[in-house]
This record gives sequence, structure tokens and C-alpha cells, in this order.
Amino acid sequence: MTAVVVFQTALGLVQRFSGCLWRSQKPPQPNNPISNNKERCKMNILILGGSGFIGSRVAKILRERQHNVTTPSHAELDLMRLDLDAAQRLLHGQDCVVNCVGVMSRHADVLERVHHHAPQQLAHLARAAGVQTWVQLSALGADAAHEVAFVGSKGRGDAAVCASGLRVNMARPSVVFGCGGASCELFIKLARLPVLVLPAGGRFALQPVHADDVAQALANMAEQPLPHGAVVNMAGSLKTTLAGYLAILRQTLHHRAAPAVWALPMGLLRPVLPLTNVLSNGFLSSGSLKLLAQGSVADTGDFARLLGREPLGAEAFYRYP
Repeated sequence: MTAVVVFQTALGLVQRFSGCLWRSQKPPQPNNPISNNKERCKMNILILGGSGFIGSRVAKILRERQHNVTTPSHAELDLMRLDLDAAQRLLHGQDCVVNCVGVMSRHADVLERVHHHAPQQLAHLARAAGVQTWVQLSALGADAAHEVAFVGSKGRGDAAVCASGLRVNMARPSVVFGCGGASCELFIKLARLPVLVLPAGGRFALQPVHADDVAQALANMAEQPLPHGAVVNMAGSLKTTLAGYLAILRQTLHHRAAPAVWALPMGLLRPVLPLTNVLSNGFLSSGSLKLLAQGSVADTGDFARLLGREPLGAEAFYRYP
């Protein structure tokens, strides 16, 4: 308990430094015929979660490519209390739906509603409205049978929309880096600390991916969808660990030497995990620790082909926030 309290106290000291500390630049543009084709057909595209971390980036790219993009607000389309009439009006005349909605919650029923049941309803309404394609932002490791509620609900949502009769493509990213991302902001804060107390010394396999790479790939899927049921795992080009990732962020963003890492034995952490479940609303929880322990790495071949180039590695993220 003492180690966890010390860790949380140290993190609190750097809260005032939250937010992005650099000026945004564009990442390398894809050498992809999709993005270079000036004769592409203009599409009507509905983006669910279009004001969010990934969705706003997808919307920007598709608008730059001259598509008609609709991004309903939470008030216009609330997935917890879905208004079917409002949903039908939004879906009318759309060619493609890109679902970028995702939540972190300690409540399994919230995850199930937002990630599974609401997309299932919307996908069936989309099919009835004449929508052709559904692009689903999922999560690496998503599996309907997974014991962790977040990726389990994502997996069940994937299966549900795939059964809707639409042409469905799924994107499953690893840990995502980018301005505005909750996990990214946490990692940036942690990377300020000269000493880190990490579960198991942070020896969890990670392959972080840049948010703009994920967004470009989703936009390409919307324009030229892959065969129905296609799953693209999205990870960066560098395989590292949690401790290694924090060291990279500390060196590249904060221009400091790699932090000293103290290992917190898992046996000491497990008794206090129920408390973190409550205090962090599911962001730091027994489930997230299980996912870390399982690793978050993937082959990047399909992702690179979709981008038309190799995805960025964590060592280059600081150049393209």
C-alpha cells in the first residue's frame, strides 16, 4: 500500500504539467494510392465519436480529402440512451459509418452498452438505411470471451456488427500516443519522474502506435474497405516495454536521462487493486494490469500496407505530436 500511495502522490505533483508540451506537426504522409487519388468519389461518412481522441483526427483527414463528414455530438446521439429516430435521421444517405466510440469504466454494463449493444443496434439501422460499409475502431486483443470487461465488450461489439449484413472492417490498435489521449497524458506525466515504481519493473511488452497513423488507416479503410471481416492490428514499428516506453518519452519529450525503475512485486499490488478500480474509474484497474501482463504487440505488415509506409515507432513520436 505504501508503494502505491507514494506512486500516486508523486504523480499528483506533476498534474500541473498535464497537456501537450509541444507544437503539433503532421506525420509522414502515406505513399498510398488511396490518399493520392485526385479522382476519388466524394462520400457521405458518419463518424461516431467524431469529436474524440481518434475520431476527430479521422474527421479532419476525410474532410481534407473532400468527403462530406458528419460528426454528431453526444447530445445528438447518446449511446447510453439511444434515440432510434435520431439515429435513423443521421444514418440516412450515408455511405459509410466509422465507429470511433470507446469508454473506460469500472462498470461492466456501461462498457457492454457502449461497445456492444449500441453499435449492434446502429449497425442494423445502418443496413436498413442503405449504408454499405462500417469501420470499427476496436482494441488489440479484443475477444468476445476475454475476461477483462473492456476488451471483452469490444470483442462482442466486433462480432455483433460483423453479423449485421454490412461490409465491416475492424482496426485494433495497441497503446496509442497522441495529444489528448488519456493514457498518453498519463505516460507523459509519469515520464517526468526521475524514479518510477512500476509493477514487475515495467517489464510488460508494448508496441505503442501513433494516433495519426491509426486515423490515417481508418480513413483509408473508409475510402477503400478491405474484404468483409478484415481485422488490422495497429502497432508502431518499435517493440519495447512499459519501462522502455517511459524512458523514451522522458528522453525525447523532457530531455532527461532514463528514469531509475523500482520493481513493485505483483503480490504487493494485488490486494489494493480493488481500490484502484474505484478511484480511477477503470483506467487503472485489475483489468488494465492483466492486459499489460499479456502484452500489447502485433505484426505490422497489414497496417503498413494500409498506410503505404511503415508506421512510426515510439522513438519518433516526439516529432509528430
